[in-house]
Amino acid sequence: MEFLQHILGAAGADTLHAFTVVPGFGVYFRGVGSVAECGSGRIVVASGGAGITVTGEGLSVGRYFQGDLFISGRIEEVRIE
Repeated sequence: MEFLQHILGAAGADTLHAFTVVPGFGVYFRGVGSVAECGSGRIVVASGGAGITVTGEGLSVGRYFQGDLFISGRIEEVRIE
């Protein structure tokens, strides 16, 4: 975890508003404020003042609890706006 904190700190981010993509499985977010849009091909979340769009196939919200969010499905793109 210390290595991840070092990398995010160098990029001006923190572990409270980070995400991890696991190819072929899904994406895990920390610090999510809300889910703005939810469909099988596109999910939009708000985190740390940014909008994050996840596109792919068979997407679904696997779990959302206290700012942590897991999206399962085949992830094609994660875009921060």
